Amino acid sequence: MTRTVSRPAATLPSVDLTPEQAAAIAVALAAQPDGPYAAHGRAALDKVLAALEPDPRRRGALRASSEVVRAEAGRSTALRSVVERGLAQRRVLVLHYRDAEGLPSRRQVEPQLLARTAHQGYLVAWCRERQAPRWFRWDRIEAVELTTETAPRRDPVLFGAPSETHPAGRGRSRRPDPAVPRRALVVLPGGRQ
Repeated sequence: MTRTVSRPAATLPSVDLTPEQAAAIAVALAAQPDGPYAAHGRAALDKVLAALEPDPRRRGALRASSEVVRAEAGRSTALRSVVERGLAQRRVLVLHYRDAEGLPSRRQVEPQLLARTAHQGYLVAWCRERQAPRWFRWDRIEAVELTTETAPRRDPVLFGAPSETHPAGRGRSRRPDPAVPRRALVVLPGGRQ
């Protein structure tokens, strides 16, 4: 017969945080609504908010603002899930996208991979409307639909890398110039960043 020994819960000693550090922790916890240890994260967020603001009314306002972050993170997770299914199943996606000027468009795309530069995440895809490769900024994708149509694989050389002047790859030749140094990208298996 095995005997279970219960140990007292571990607690941390007092930690001094600046308001900015506490806010960063609160935002990080709010941005993971469905992550591992989500219930513990919400409890920790309540403790951080209580430490930041002793007034219950103002703490409620802080909690409400963290709900906005949580809702946006949930939306991003849902979009990402559909895009990842499109990549894994090689399916055409329909993007509801806003360009740099804020103009909306609806694009049928053949997803190829997810990429990340130092400052931005992208869905790299063949745009059927433009009949060209495109780097769609992740933060400009408002909605995405998964179709049943198979997306063909394209030659990765066609997609190049984003540039400072043309972050979506517009205005570039389809074949990168070998004399021009390429920017480093982080692309993980399965399209994860």
